[in-house]
Amino acid sequence: MKKTKWLCCVCLIVVAFIAYYPILGNQLLDFWDDQWVVMNFYTDAGVSWQNLWSILTTYYHGQYAPFNEYLYLFLHEAFGYNAFYFHLASLLLHIANVLLVYLVFKKILALAVCKNESVNRYLPCMTAFVFLITTVNVESVAWMSASKILVYAFFYLLATLSLLRYIESGGSKKRYLGWTYLFFVSSFLGKEQAVTFPVFALLLYWFLGYDLKSKKVWVTLIPFFLLSLCFGYITMLSQLAVGGGALSSEATYPLWQRLIYGCYTFCEYFFKCLFPVKLSYLYPFPSVVGEDLPGWLYFYPVFIVLFIFFFWKYVWKDKMLMFGLSLFAIHIAVTLHIIPLSRFAVVADRYAYLSSIGVAFLLVYILLIYYEKISRKWGVALKVIFVSYLFYLGIYTNLRSRVWFDTDTLKQEMRELLRSRDDFKEEEH
Repeated sequence: MKKTKWLCCVCLIVVAFIAYYPILGNQLLDFWDDQWVVMNFYTDAGVSWQNLWSILTTYYHGQYAPFNEYLYLFLHEAFGYNAFYFHLASLLLHIANVLLVYLVFKKILALAVCKNESVNRYLPCMTAFVFLITTVNVESVAWMSASKILVYAFFYLLATLSLLRYIESGGSKKRYLGWTYLFFVSSFLGKEQAVTFPVFALLLYWFLGYDLKSKKVWVTLIPFFLLSLCFGYITMLSQLAVGGGALSSEATYPLWQRLIYGCYTFCEYFFKCLFPVKLSYLYPFPSVVGEDLPGWLYFYPVFIVLFIFFFWKYVWKDKMLMFGLSLFAIHIAVTLHIIPLSRFAVVADRYAYLSSIGVAFLLVYILLIYYEKISRKWGVALKVIFVSYLFYLGIYTNLRSRVWFDTDTLKQEMRELLRSRDDFKEEEH
């Protein structure tokens, strides 16, 4: 068993370097946020107690991610602004997250006592593999300014693993609960998206068969919810510092429009995780505040209602499907613009990083279940389709890593996209 685990880990590491090696030659993007997110006076100030404290206690450009700034600080202290080492750190963080996904799902299935042998054997490694090469995650790995996603995810997954070990001990090993608190706080200090952890922890208890009315469950989780509320308030204060966010008087979309945008972004993130096509570094809002929404946006609430109507009973009956879909929904919820955010893009690939694990889980689980039910002939066809899909993801991820070489290559992609749209409009007329 240990041999299989090590073989899977080695395979994941090798594939990660094959898929992402182009980023090791990429530059820091001087005109796409790296010039102030990475290369700033905190990083230049060097390692000192005064600078470490200043980073921890200051909002910077409407953001609060001190642990991510510490990453830049220590890399700069050791290597200067050598882009190779910065990108190597991002790649190593992504690999660490992939391995943690593998370990987390092995532990979850062990605690859930899953009786399906093929699911137990293949789902953890295959889910980690799909997560590894999912192309929508390239932005998080290849763009240095997005490294806060990797930092928060690393501590978030460590918090998940330590919570699972606490649950495994029956609540007797309090040190695991202490580690969970520490990793949760560290995750938030990486990025504000960590506020979803208590809801995810509740999902874990449900999946593992605990009664959610149990006092024991809530005694464990209420402190996490209280911390999450504090973290959410800190996040809103950080955005208010630059005149944006939910606490500001900044003009925003009315609630009904935000709900429609929420349906749109939910669908967009899900399908970008599953079928990444024509990804971009920028997805502007299709309308500005005060304007009518484009008619095509109204399709998305209808689509979600139809999905719930036709498929919800199948999802609800299958605990694994419910878990995977909920995993996706919980981690994407804070990015859907239902709560006003100081963002100029309606969708950003990097925000789907942890959510893409839920999509990978769903895909692998459905394939494993169908593979058991179909004939050998169709099973071979299913294997060919899935392997082809993995090759597509791997190749697209490798190619997309090259797009982030420098600002010119990044913006060239946008120019080509706009040119192709203009050509299409001219053909229509």
